[in-house]
Amino acid sequence: MLNYIKGEGYRITHSRGMYVAAGIASGLLVLMNLVLYISNQNITNFPYGLMSFSLNNLIANLQILFISGFVVAALLFGDERKNGTLKNVVAYGIPRIHIFIGKCVVSIATALCCMAVILVFYVGSAYLLLGGPAAEPLGKMAGGIGAAMPSAFASVILGVALLTLFEKDVVAAIVWFAVMNVIPVICYYAGFKVEILRKIAGWMPWNIFRFEVSANMSGYHCLWDTPSGLAKCIIAGAAGILIFGAAGILVSRKKEIG
Repeated sequence: MLNYIKGEGYRITHSRGMYVAAGIASGLLVLMNLVLYISNQNITNFPYGLMSFSLNNLIANLQILFISGFVVAALLFGDERKNGTLKNVVAYGIPRIHIFIGKCVVSIATALCCMAVILVFYVGSAYLLLGGPAAEPLGKMAGGIGAAMPSAFASVILGVALLTLFEKDVVAAIVWFAVMNVIPVICYYAGFKVEILRKIAGWMPWNIFRFEVSANMSGYHCLWDTPSGLAKCIIAGAAGILIFGAAGILVSRKKEIG
């Protein structure tokens, strides 16, 4: 498995795909901060030219980390059936479970590297271009990323499992979105009528970071600020890692390589 991980790591670092994706994401975030800066310079009493406003967009929408995790997995392994890479790896004698685990490790490591680069440009441009206090929004953002990380890892693992299961990437993306977003939101609203669904919905990562976090000009409500809230975030993410990991191992054992 280690040789497979090393081989994939070499392939990724010597291809342009992830560099381009990270560059585009970084550029868009810098552009957003530049627009806020220009607006602040040219509009009297512009209320949004603050570092806190820029960073609050991420704090209040940490589900973007889940989506980004799937995108990374899809960019790395979405075309391996078309170019015959997967068939060659299996023929080389690497067990399928090792391949699945290796994909998850490589996808998570790549996603973390991309996130680090993107955050440097995002936070750096906000700090240089925008005013206002920096300590509180930076602290909230760091805490939120840490709290969301286990769920983001689970999202990557689910993505790898679905990309292994389905022949077409678009089908994997639709099922991923249904599992991570549609089903949790349905359970959340159905929970107003059915108590058991309310309890289940409260432990689904998408609902946790969508409905139990707010960040705006008036202040913050962040679940991870309390020990019990942070524990809830970590437990929900860890449960996802175990469930999706077990499902992925099962799929990798049963799925025929076409």
